[in-house]
Amino acid sequence: MASRRLVQLSNEHWIVLNIKRSTVHHLQRCCVHSRIKEDLEDENFKVLNILRDKDVKRFKWEKPPDVRTLSRADCMKTDMNWTSVWPTKAPFRWGSVPLPIRQGYRKKEYKLSAGKYGNAELVKIPNFLHLTPPHIKTHCQAIKKFCTEFPSELKNREIRKANFPLEVITSDYVTCGTSLRDPRSREVTVNVDLSVLKFDEHSVTKIKKLAGDKMDEKAMTLQLKSDRCPVRKQNFDFNVYTLTALYYESQEKEDWEDEMEESDWVKYQWDKTQSKKKILKLKQKILQINSGEKTDLASSVSKSDPNVSVVDTEDDIQSYKSAFSNLKDEGDSRETLNAYKQSVLKLLKL
Repeated sequence: MASRRLVQLSNEHWIVLNIKRSTVHHLQRCCVHSRIKEDLEDENFKVLNILRDKDVKRFKWEKPPDVRTLSRADCMKTDMNWTSVWPTKAPFRWGSVPLPIRQGYRKKEYKLSAGKYGNAELVKIPNFLHLTPPHIKTHCQAIKKFCTEFPSELKNREIRKANFPLEVITSDYVTCGTSLRDPRSREVTVNVDLSVLKFDEHSVTKIKKLAGDKMDEKAMTLQLKSDRCPVRKQNFDFNVYTLTALYYESQEKEDWEDEMEESDWVKYQWDKTQSKKKILKLKQKILQINSGEKTDLASSVSKSDPNVSVVDTEDDIQSYKSAFSNLKDEGDSRETLNAYKQSVLKLLKL
C-alpha cells in the first residue's frame, strides 16, 4: 500500500512524496482503531477499586513440600539378588546402589564428602560392582559344564611333583581402564624340580654356582622369572631357554676344574681331604685296641660289598663327615659346634 503526502519546500514550491507502507503496518493500524471503537461502544467501564475488600481472600504462596520419589535403592530388600541389579560392567548409578558411598573434595575437615546423589565423581572412577563374589560364583557355575574334574590321583603333592616336575605360573588381571592389557600379566614364573634331572655331584655344584639365589638348595628347586619381553609366550620361551642353557652348561667339565684347590670349592668335599685318611687311621687303631688283633678296616668292608665304602658303613664316621662339612660350609655357630662335638664323642666312644 502507498500514500501521498505534500511537503512544502517554500512559499511557492510544493513536492509530492509517495510513501509505501507494508501490509503488516496497515493491519496494526486497523487493529488499534477497532479496539478503540469497541471501548467507546462499551458502556460498562471497569471500576478501579483502590481499597480492596477484606472479605476477598488473597492468594498466599506456599512452599511445596519436599517430596522425592523413592529410588530403586530405597526399595531394595536385604536378600535381593545383586547379580540381577548389576549384571554387567556399567558406570555408577546412585539410584541402584543401596550403599552410603561418598566421594569428592572436602572444603573443611569437619565436613563429610558429597554423597552418592548426583555425584559426578563416582561416575568418573571405574567400579567393580559387576565382579562381586556372587557374580564370580554365577560365572563359574555357567562354565563348569565345559570343564573336566581334577584327577583325584594328583591331589597328593608328592605324586603331582613326581609326575609334573615343571610348574608354570602366570597371572591374569581384570581392569576397567582404557586398555584391557595389563603389563603385569606378561610375567611368567617357572619352577623346576631338579631332583628329577640326572645330576651328579659336579653338576649340582656347578648349577648352584650358575643359578645363584634362584635355586633353593634344601628343596632342590630352581625358580626362573621373566617379564622383559612384551608377550607372555616370549617370556615362557626365554625361561625354557635359560633352563636348557643351565642344564647343558652344568654337564660340561673343563680341564681347569680338576685343578681346583680346597679354597676354591663351593661346597666342602670331605672325601678329597686329608681328614678322611686321618679318621680312617684313627678308626682302625680304635678297632685294634678293642680287639687286640691287627685288622684292616678297608679290606673287611671290601670283602662284604666291594661297591660300598667305609664311610657309608660306619655310622660314627658318617656323622663326623656331615658335622665337619656343615662346620666348614655354614661357619662357626652354636649348633654346628655342638653337632661336631657330639660326632667326635661318638667316634671316640666317650
